[in-house]
Amino acid sequence: MRLEAHAAASAGPVVELPLRRDADGLWRTDWAPLLPMLGNDALSAAERAASFHLSLAQALVDQASQLREQTGVQSVGLTGGVLQNRLLAEAAIERLESAGFKAHLPRRVPVNDAGLSFGQIIEFLHRSNP
Repeated sequence: MRLEAHAAASAGPVVELPLRRDADGLWRTDWAPLLPMLGNDALSAAERAASFHLSLAQALVDQASQLREQTGVQSVGLTGGVLQNRLLAEAAIERLESAGFKAHLPRRVPVNDAGLSFGQIIEFLHRSNP
C-alpha cells in the first residue's frame, strides 16, 4: 500500500524481468532485476515505486503473451489480493488490452483469499471434465 501511495503521481522506468519455463513447463518470472532499481538512490522513491508497479504489470503481459503463443488464449482473469492494488490492476489491464487481450477483474467473487475456495472448485471441475 505504501508503494502504491508513493507511485500514484509518478512514472518510472520499466525493468525487463526474465521469463523462463521451468522443468514442469510453467512460465516463471525472475524478479531479481528489480532489486538494483529499488536500491537506486538516483531515482526518487516515487519513481522506484512506479517502476516496481509498471514492471510487474509488464511481467503479467509477458507471461500472458507466452501462453497465447502456446494455447491461443485471448482473455486474462486478474485475481488475488495483489489486484486490490488499484495502480497495479489499472497498469496490467491497460497493457494487456494494448497487447490485444481481454482483461477481466472479478465482479461477484472477491479478489483476495475469500475467493480462494471458488478457484479451487473451478480447478477441480476443470480437471474432472477435460
